[in-house]
Amino acid sequence: MQRDINDFVTIVRSKNGRVKINHNGQNQANIYQLLHELGFRKSKLENKRIYYRREGEKLIPSSFSNIVDTFFEKLKETEFINIPEDVRFFDILDHFYEKPPIKENALFTLFLTETLTETEAFNYKLLTDHVFKHKFEVQHLLSKLEEWKFDKTIDIASSITPNAPLYYKKVDEDKYLVFIHYNSKSNTNDGFDCWIATFAKTGHIGNKKPLALQQVRLSFNLERDFELIKKYIIS
Repeated sequence: MQRDINDFVTIVRSKNGRVKINHNGQNQANIYQLLHELGFRKSKLENKRIYYRREGEKLIPSSFSNIVDTFFEKLKETEFINIPEDVRFFDILDHFYEKPPIKENALFTLFLTETLTETEAFNYKLLTDHVFKHKFEVQHLLSKLEEWKFDKTIDIASSITPNAPLYYKKVDEDKYLVFIHYNSKSNTNDGFDCWIATFAKTGHIGNKKPLALQQVRLSFNLERDFELIKKYIIS
């Protein structure tokens, strides 16, 4: 795509023929419009300034430095028209390196600022806040276990994991799909191990060691590992 170089810089020629390259407010506005076209945005989340790039329905976390770097990459790959014959493109690049055109100013805010929807803010936090994502995944799995009618007990017998919450569902005559919530009192280091356990009686679960134990998945992740248990959940 061709672009007019005069949209981004102002080239002034003095009486003695010397050329001076500069950029004014309109040039800066055009640069910010380009950044907007590239999908870059600025917003606030929990009173913190954030930057990201829109790609369709997706939000890609970004940074101010990434915005600047992308601008220079775009400059280098764009075909410009109306560059005077005695002005080298590298002179224009050097001008921008010496006098960065992208700044956190009112124009930048005007062109790039927007408000995230609740869903967008939630999804952005899942992408950028590992603790938030971890807590969400734990609570999501717990809610699914409740939805799937799993019973809950405590592994008092330390048959699998000492004193951990144990969720179980009968899947065969003496076999149970079991989720152990290890480190359940931790906010960041807890998780679930999944097993097929054999017990002589349902009342033995948590009180006696299983007759047999088959690993399904350690550190079970619902999104990643659902296919491993799907046949037990969807009958």
